[in-house]
Amino acid sequence: MVNREQRILQVLHNGGFSDLTFLQKSIIPLALDGESIIAETGINAGKTVSYIIPSIINLDDTDPGLKIIVIVPSVEDVKKVSEQYNLFCREGAEKVSVVAFLEENNTKGELAVLEKKPDILISTPGKIIDHIRLGSFDLSSILTCIIDCGDEQYNGFSNDIEYIHSAFSVLTRYWVFTKDREMIPIFHHLLVDIDPQIIYSDRGIKSSTAERQEEKMEFSADQESKYAEIIKKMVKNIKEEEAAEEMNQFKKLVKRNVPFTMRGYFSAYLFKLFVTNTKPAHAPSQNRADKDYKTLFFNIGRTRGLNPQALIRFITASAEIDSSEIGQIRVHDNYSFVDVAEPNVQKVLDSLTSKVYRGRTLAVNFAKKNTETPKA
Repeated sequence: MVNREQRILQVLHNGGFSDLTFLQKSIIPLALDGESIIAETGINAGKTVSYIIPSIINLDDTDPGLKIIVIVPSVEDVKKVSEQYNLFCREGAEKVSVVAFLEENNTKGELAVLEKKPDILISTPGKIIDHIRLGSFDLSSILTCIIDCGDEQYNGFSNDIEYIHSAFSVLTRYWVFTKDREMIPIFHHLLVDIDPQIIYSDRGIKSSTAERQEEKMEFSADQESKYAEIIKKMVKNIKEEEAAEEMNQFKKLVKRNVPFTMRGYFSAYLFKLFVTNTKPAHAPSQNRADKDYKTLFFNIGRTRGLNPQALIRFITASAEIDSSEIGQIRVHDNYSFVDVAEPNVQKVLDSLTSKVYRGRTLAVNFAKKNTETPKA
């Protein structure tokens, strides 16, 4: 079996390249691990190849149909990126179908192309938005959205990306590439709910959530040891007690319904449910007794792909407060309640009211003190 390093080199060789650049070495492993990324590319860094290689490899074990969308600012950029993909897929080197929308007014032809279920689509934002409105493709099937900002962006580029992001599935990951370091916080704010890794061209440093004053969960040594023992026992049971035929049926079911690049997360999610099924989604601050908390109402909930951790990241990044200032969180389908410590309540209200989260304009206010279900 070809390992990942060999597969990368194989695809690189198919495209006529012999070695990876610094940027490619930083990007490709993260991309193959299913991370969302915002990268400052620098000059002559091999940007396009850094997303072409993982996009091809990630499609090795997926069902036919559109899985990856590459968004660039102009039709000229569409041509350039399309030519690069053709280098890697020439002469049947890769069984990947790549299409590009190059004509200004050809919606009928584009619909015909989409009916053939290509793997990868390269387009400008405007055309993607047109087809979202037409319902031309299944948005829930898009595994990866690649945003290549190119050399020049038009006014409203980031607004168009925000609209597209609001339409895609919560499982879609993003690889964003920009030469302009000032664009990084803009895209980070847009994608804060999926916690992207950030890479700088001159340092190669991935900025963690801690660097952005957000908490990142880490297991203690005791927790890690405890969970490791549970995993070992589960593996032992699979080997010694489970019927192979029954396990294979479940395995086939997972393979048919969970994208290849999501199966690691799927396993992690099942294990998380197993070990935390009696644990509250978000525990209040240990210093809660020493603080005065006010409960705020948010008009977003699970239907927007929200969970307590994503809401914490969004609040702390937008209001620039520490996560220790947030107490209990209750996320419902269409709304949520968040306890915020004084004197940060007004700061949260001022910072988040009227912001947009996944296509929804936020309404944030003090929660009612009775049990009446609020209108979302």
